[in-house]
Amino acid sequence: MDRAEIRSRIKEVISNVAGLDSQRIGDHDSWEELNLDSLSLLEIGVDVDMAFKLGLPDETYKGIRSLDAMVDLVESRQAEQDVAVASPQQATA
Repeated sequence: MDRAEIRSRIKEVISNVAGLDSQRIGDHDSWEELNLDSLSLLEIGVDVDMAFKLGLPDETYKGIRSLDAMVDLVESRQAEQDVAVASPQQATA
């Protein structure tokens, strides 16, 4: 999944949680610019985790302050998961 697809799915999550039009969520908006409260942020973190099957603890999302940072986190975690999946296969080859 490329960065644009990840960003789009995260925007959908934000839209569903916060009741915002996903088309009005800027690609580089911070949570403050979107007026998201702490409860919404927690729910967004949980929903993003489930949507992308990241398996990260809730505390991971507390440091995220923007859409860009969330996209970075998802990309990073997916890369880690890809390496973890590839490593056992290489060892048996």
